Amino acid sequence: MDELRNALIYNPTKNPERTNATVERIFEVLENVLGADASQHIDNLNNLLQIKDLRSPINEQTADRIIAYFDKSGLTREQIDDITFQLQLSEISTAEAIELHSQFKIPVSRPEEDIIPVLGKGCWIMDTKGKWYLDMDSNYSATNLGMANEQIARGLYNQASTLISMKEDRIQITRSRFLKEIHTMMPEGLNQFYWQNSGGEAVDKALKIAKAFTGTTNVIAFKRGFHGRTHGAVAVTWNEKYRKPFGLHQLDWVHFAEFNNLKSVEDLLKQTGAKIIILEMVQGEEAGNLPATPEFIDGLWALAKKHNALIIDDEVQAGFGRTAVKSGDWFACMSYNVTPDIMVIGKSFGGGYPVTAVVTKKEIAQAMQYGYDGSTFGGNPMAMVAALIATRQMRAKNITQNVVERSRQMMEGFQQLKARHAVMGEIRGRGLMVAFDLGSPQNVEKVQAALRENGVKASLSTGSFIRFLPPTIISEGEVKYFLEKLDRSLSVL
Repeated sequence: MDELRNALIYNPTKNPERTNATVERIFEVLENVLGADASQHIDNLNNLLQIKDLRSPINEQTADRIIAYFDKSGLTREQIDDITFQLQLSEISTAEAIELHSQFKIPVSRPEEDIIPVLGKGCWIMDTKGKWYLDMDSNYSATNLGMANEQIARGLYNQASTLISMKEDRIQITRSRFLKEIHTMMPEGLNQFYWQNSGGEAVDKALKIAKAFTGTTNVIAFKRGFHGRTHGAVAVTWNEKYRKPFGLHQLDWVHFAEFNNLKSVEDLLKQTGAKIIILEMVQGEEAGNLPATPEFIDGLWALAKKHNALIIDDEVQAGFGRTAVKSGDWFACMSYNVTPDIMVIGKSFGGGYPVTAVVTKKEIAQAMQYGYDGSTFGGNPMAMVAALIATRQMRAKNITQNVVERSRQMMEGFQQLKARHAVMGEIRGRGLMVAFDLGSPQNVEKVQAALRENGVKASLSTGSFIRFLPPTIISEGEVKYFLEKLDRSLSVL
């Protein structure tokens, strides 16, 4: 029962991140493992412990009494092991976790209470109820290599045990290791890095660099484009509901063109004299995974050249193989055979660990001077370790080829499902950034709920479009499983 005791009473040396278990969580785990048979054990423990506050962390004496009870309870070894395992993953109950977030989290986003993940394994996550789900969101494309990663965990442990942080302007060995290896993945000429901590922050810095280089402030962004939540990133995000609360909806330096419409772009270039263009090559959050047409991208690059404008390519979500259409397409721009002036990268850059960057050409980078910007945590040793290991794994696993093959499998599967389910409309996407129309947001919610019941986590949507961003390591068998569960879930409509 030693492992059970360690799950009940945390070891500050082995698990300093934990606290002692609560009785409420113990009862929840009993229900997870034993189902209807849990009620008798819960009644017995209530009578034994006489604890009024079920959410207070238990003490060692209480833990000893619980262990003694389980030892004589008649539960099998397998049941005890399962109880121990779930308590090791979380000592706090689902209900308490939800309530704590409700009480103390600033409401910048709607809390997702349906699944509370505690364990990841490849493309799968397990929640506080002990149920496994195939993950089709990959945390907005941040966990492309899976929801847990032993190599990254080992690297971060080693680095945290050696040197946990260092400011951006200090020369670092961890960063040097990264810089020796990354260039084979980058578009030609993009070799100047400025590291950040979030996608929005990196977009802000990309705009500053572009303005410093061009000596201008006017920016052309795109309708239904999304670039993040920080001040500058929100300013160039189309949806007014994100901009208006902060007075960013009437800025005189931001101009929105129609996506996939060259005339709209050229008209704004002529009207505003703008020298900066920012876009997502696959519009995700606000457009429902809508790819640019090849003709639009070719024409946009020609217009930028004609008007001496600079292009910022926001690849935060689309990058690192997510949108590959052929092997070696590490970024969407590669799949369109163009190179931007500035590129913003992030999400899966660190395999789930927060690290982003602005990447540009040397002549553009030279517009920045000492003191123009700075970062305490940008490119810190922990972030660079994660980025090094993650990008190594991407290359070793031939991620772009897997994306090409699984994308083909998924798109073919969607077409077959569309033939059986009349509710399915337009199918769109690029690589493993895919979506299809279900006619209404209400239909999307119903299908997502049905998928959840069928063991698939899929929480992304844009209006009537249901969106999928599976981990880029997803296997042929897992795509087949997903399509089977999707077929069953679509039947609810």
